[in-house]
Amino acid sequence: MNFARTLAAFAVAVCISSASTASACGLLGCGSDCCDAAPVCCEAPAPVCCEPAPVCCPPAPVKVSWCVKNPLTCCPVEVSACVPACCENVIPELVCCKKGFLGRKVMTFSFPCCDTCVDVVFTPLGRVIVRD
Repeated sequence: MNFARTLAAFAVAVCISSASTASACGLLGCGSDCCDAAPVCCEAPAPVCCEPAPVCCPPAPVKVSWCVKNPLTCCPVEVSACVPACCENVIPELVCCKKGFLGRKVMTFSFPCCDTCVDVVFTPLGRVIVRD
């Protein structure tokens, strides 16, 4: 029994270290998995693809200006806002005018061509805030 263990250990050692592993493993019955050479990996061919579609960036926003009557002082004020380029030559429409926080007046203007709204806030101290 001790002889069988020694023979098995010897067979494994020969299988691992032999220069001609195929013949030694075949004779000693190691099995084919330890004797087979590592498979040669073939690189898969690069996938053939179409060229990517060109990236179409939207045009940069443009700055438009229009005149607004300040609801607190009744004086005209020029207001500027950045809107999409398609609204460059469009005059905005006043949608609503409502009371804001701390006595402010908020006027909402709409650019119907590009579904953009701009809030113009007038403070009691004369400051004009544009929220585009």
